[in-house]
Amino acid sequence: MQRVPSLSTLVAIARVLAARRALEMQYGGIGEVRYATSAAVPSFLSEAIARAGAALVERDGEVVRIPAQPAGIAAIIDVAFSELAHHARGTIGVVDLGVALRRVEATRRAAPLDRDKEPDRYWAAVLELAALAGELARNRGARWVETHLLPVPFALRFPEAALAYPTTIAQKIVEGGGDDTLAEPADT
Repeated sequence: MQRVPSLSTLVAIARVLAARRALEMQYGGIGEVRYATSAAVPSFLSEAIARAGAALVERDGEVVRIPAQPAGIAAIIDVAFSELAHHARGTIGVVDLGVALRRVEATRRAAPLDRDKEPDRYWAAVLELAALAGELARNRGARWVETHLLPVPFALRFPEAALAYPTTIAQKIVEGGGDDTLAEPADT
């Protein structure tokens, strides 16, 4: 959780939002979402979980450590994606975000990941690719927001209210397929 806080934050929020959607669809929203963990949860993560709408509970699911405190989470999502993009860029040692995105895309296409066999690596790769694309879209005013889509409930919102879903393209890339690219064409 502490190694890549932004990734942990995005995964936790996605889990909570997915559980809330399931609760709404199956039980008309009656009930509560509980996020159970045996590990000590850092404050940045407990805040994200609570604001996303889940109570943080002991491993047994019975003892509530922090109650759900639903509030706006778009800012948390946006900052987490930005931090993840800069972490990914730094990890591969590239300064330019466009170059970093093209390099990560090429790496992912060359070594596809199986969503069912390696879910941790798969989802981390999807979120990193989407984060890099999102940072490139910031110069056009894009910001990350929550959506009702599953399995990845995040999208880029542009000033004119249009939404883009880079996680969908990122999934195709991580699986080794698709002709789509998240990277803008290289300047020639």
